[in-house]
Amino acid sequence: MRYGAVVGIALLAVGAVGCESMGTAAQSKTTQGAVLGGLLGAGTGAIVGNQSDRAGAGTAIGAGLGALGGGLMGHALEESEQKAQQQTTPVATNRTKFCPVGGELYGEDVKYCPNHGVELRYKEN
Repeated sequence: MRYGAVVGIALLAVGAVGCESMGTAAQSKTTQGAVLGGLLGAGTGAIVGNQSDRAGAGTAIGAGLGALGGGLMGHALEESEQKAQQQTTPVATNRTKFCPVGGELYGEDVKYCPNHGVELRYKEN
């Protein structure tokens, strides 16, 4: 009976997450991490809980902690990607710098081209 409950809860969790994960390309990394962490946590919690005759509680606790941890990791990854994007995007000013060798554009705060090592020049827009 307990094994059936564990399988039922696991199938319910997978079914509920299936609707959420259909558009993973458009989802945020936070959502993806929470969903994946919740699934992994629920599975692990069910296994551990089954050993102590509390499969339902183990599944619920594991899913909650997994979703929380996965969401936090996804959020940190999102922030890291946004920070990297901001550093590579040129500053929107009237004076943008460019690399005389490769032609890449940079903001005014960058002095040397990170790819070619040459000093950047101003490009009037």
